[in-house]
Amino acid sequence: MRDPWLTLVDSVLRPARPGLEQCLREREQHLAARRPQAEERARALAGCEARIESLRAEVFVAQDGVVTSRMTELEREWRTLSRPDRDGELMDLWARVAPPSWIDRKRWRDSDPAVQVEAAIALAADVEGVEAAEAAIDSLRAALAPWGTPFGPRIRWCASEQDAELTPGLFAGPLREACEALAGGNIASIAFERAQHLRQDVHEAARVRFPRRPLLARDLAHAAFVDFLWRAALAARANPVTPLHELWKTGYVLSAIDPSGVTVEIPPL
Repeated sequence: MRDPWLTLVDSVLRPARPGLEQCLREREQHLAARRPQAEERARALAGCEARIESLRAEVFVAQDGVVTSRMTELEREWRTLSRPDRDGELMDLWARVAPPSWIDRKRWRDSDPAVQVEAAIALAADVEGVEAAEAAIDSLRAALAPWGTPFGPRIRWCASEQDAELTPGLFAGPLREACEALAGGNIASIAFERAQHLRQDVHEAARVRFPRRPLLARDLAHAAFVDFLWRAALAARANPVTPLHELWKTGYVLSAIDPSGVTVEIPPL
């Protein structure tokens, strides 16, 4: 039982992304096509700001406090220029790299606008992995339902690093049930000892793999601990830890859970 968890540690935050090379080529073509438009917008924005400053200077010189309709028009122009249609621009790229079944679901939209292109490329490069991760999340929601774990249906994909420790809350019910099933049995002390050893081994391996993610390391270790005890006590029943193990195998991790749903971290390219 130790080896599968230590093998899993090497998979976490490392999505397969078999389509990355093609997606990166599409990204470069997209950026090259958009570069002249971005440069033209920057020039127009700079010109607009210069005219605004000129009108402001005229108002100060006149010392009458009158703001003309021209100033209002320029401010409207500035707002338009400073807020480009990012969704529309990115949809052109998304339509080229994402499978047809994904077109109406803009998974990159929950990322910061500055990294949405990278998020779109990272997701489109790993279609099977992303779909497997979402299937694992759905299975995790169903597996935890008997314990009333609040876990909404929405899945958000976000290209930002957010270290989080979630498994103690997720598996509080299953852990309690496994411990109750073991209580008083002859194998209880042995099972707890071995589970603790597994937790320690996984934690140490995870700390080495991602030293800047101590909470994630603890999450992996705690999940391994619960998994061992569940198998020792309730092996005949479906293991609630298995869906999370399957999610981690795809390379993705959960960074937040709330009543509306979950946030999945998109590792950098």
